[in-house]
Amino acid sequence: MRIPSLSTLALAHAALVAVVSAWLLGGIGPRGEWIVAALAAPAFALLFAEFRLRRRAGDHAGARRLLRWCAPILALAVLVIISAFNPSHRPAFIFDGYVLRPVAHVTWLPSSANPAGSLRILACFGGLAATGLALAFCVESRRALRGLVLVLALNALALAVLGTVQHQSGASGPYFGALPRANPAWFATFLYHNHWAAFAVLHAAATLGLVFHSLRSPPERGWLHGPGPLLALAALLLGATVPLTSSRSGTVLMLGIAAAAGLASLLHAYRSGRRRRSARAGFLRVAIVGALLALGAGLVAHQSRDVIAYRVAQTRQQIAELQTGCVAYTRADLYADTWRMAADKPAFGWGLESYGRILLRYSTFRPGPDGLWSAFEDAHSDWLQSLAEIGFAGTALLLLLGLLPLAETLRPRRLCPFAAWLLGGCALIAAYAWLEFPFANPAVVATWWILWFAAIRSLQLEPRPQGHRDADRGP
Repeated sequence: MRIPSLSTLALAHAALVAVVSAWLLGGIGPRGEWIVAALAAPAFALLFAEFRLRRRAGDHAGARRLLRWCAPILALAVLVIISAFNPSHRPAFIFDGYVLRPVAHVTWLPSSANPAGSLRILACFGGLAATGLALAFCVESRRALRGLVLVLALNALALAVLGTVQHQSGASGPYFGALPRANPAWFATFLYHNHWAAFAVLHAAATLGLVFHSLRSPPERGWLHGPGPLLALAALLLGATVPLTSSRSGTVLMLGIAAAAGLASLLHAYRSGRRRRSARAGFLRVAIVGALLALGAGLVAHQSRDVIAYRVAQTRQQIAELQTGCVAYTRADLYADTWRMAADKPAFGWGLESYGRILLRYSTFRPGPDGLWSAFEDAHSDWLQSLAEIGFAGTALLLLLGLLPLAETLRPRRLCPFAAWLLGGCALIAAYAWLEFPFANPAVVATWWILWFAAIRSLQLEPRPQGHRDADRGP
């Protein structure tokens, strides 16, 4: 029996992690996070095996690059493990109340108010980052990377169909009510609509990357006879689900993706006509593409008209309440409280997964006449929460994990449409994380790292322009 190559194993493993985490309610919750952590764990073995192979083959530059790119996640793991063994708080009972009590600890070392949660999140999200890294070193084919992205796009399309059917049938929870919903705003298997929106935006951008790659290399019989039209339809169907979920921020993101795709399509249509040295053909193609884009936008707007109308009215009401001062605790107040929390322990933070426990001492929220308190487990800003939980040191390591490989790989002359769309979608969600918490969902995190490193690997494998010398001498 032939043993599969590391490339095949890395591709199959990435697909398994992304698909299972998405159908497992996005991997949300302690049980789901441990399952995703277990699924992602083989990525470390793949990276170790690749490192040994490169050393044995004499590829010392590649082995050093592997160590360099893995160094940030290893350093972050050390930081989190130290914090877990240096707890700053412990749960205790005072009379009949369950409270979090400060305890003596080494103050100059990283510490955690939730040691068990810190280790769980490290295992889950560290494994997902390693899953993406394995693609960046083990895969040897751009076509294989596009195949992986196609599998992820088809999986997202299946979830979009499931979510739409559930929405139209009035299901009370995921899997047609078989599982309880944790939030009234849910979609498909995702318990929070903004998480689905981030997931859909990533996959829509990835699908458009395949579409524009097909325009770059169409079949001999013409683009219409290849997979391009079906991929464009899949991207449209994914985009159509976001306004249906009532996610306002997600709808804005998807509109940005749609605008970029529309503009790129019109430019391609015009240039293809010009290449035929026929201005009339160019304008005719632009007119046809513009009509198709308008038709698609009209169908999406018609399908979601009731949801859009309700959210527009709700937005106007919320703006009016903010202007009259009826809202006692706004998102800006939450951000300010989170920043004060981060500023008190700027180096290493309060510990991974400690946000909800520590925010209580910084929250300026005061209950109204009903006497009810609002508890926040998330800051609604992943970047602010990162600063509060792992400090500037940990957040810098996270940034380094993503940006170092990009800086060492990205060359403008080698930026193909496929990689550009993947990187663009990932950058959009990273920017979105300043105002929401998409990275609290393991399925979104898995997709982000897989697409990010698939794009980087695709750039590494992209043929160099003839006569152009590049400092990077190999994958």
